Amino acid sequence: MKKNILKPSVLAIMASLLAFSAFSHADDKPYTVTDGHALDSETFNGYKLYRNWCARCHGTVAQGMVGPNLAESLNVISKDEFITTVAKGKMGQIGMMPGWESNAQVMEGMDQIYAYLKARADGAIGEVKPTKAK
Repeated sequence: MKKNILKPSVLAIMASLLAFSAFSHADDKPYTVTDGHALDSETFNGYKLYRNWCARCHGTVAQGMVGPNLAESLNVISKDEFITTVAKGKMGQIGMMPGWESNAQVMEGMDQIYAYLKARADGAIGEVKPTKAK
C-alpha cells in the first residue's frame, strides 16, 4: 500500500524537478550582447560566417529574402532542427536550401552561427551591423 502512495508523489517530485531544469536551461543564452550591438567573440565569429555563407539567401540581418526569415524561425524551431536543416538542407515551398555538411567552415562554426541568429531572434541585437566586444 505504501508503494502506491509514495509512487505518485515521487513521480510528481521528479516531474517538478524536470520542469524546473528545463525552465532554467531555457533561459541560458548562447550569446552575450552589450550595448545592443557588441557581440562576444564566438557570436561575432558566427556573424562573420553567417555573412559569408547565409546572408545571400536569408538577408543581411536574417530578415529573409529567397530563404526564410531566420530571426523569426529560430523562435519556432529547436537548435537540433536548425543543425539538421543546415547540415542536410531542406525543400521549401518555393525552392530548396542546400545542405552544408561538406563545408567544414559552416559545420565547425555551427554553434557560433546559431548563437548569432539566436541573438537576432531574441531581439538582443537590432538590425544593426554588430561589432566585436572588447
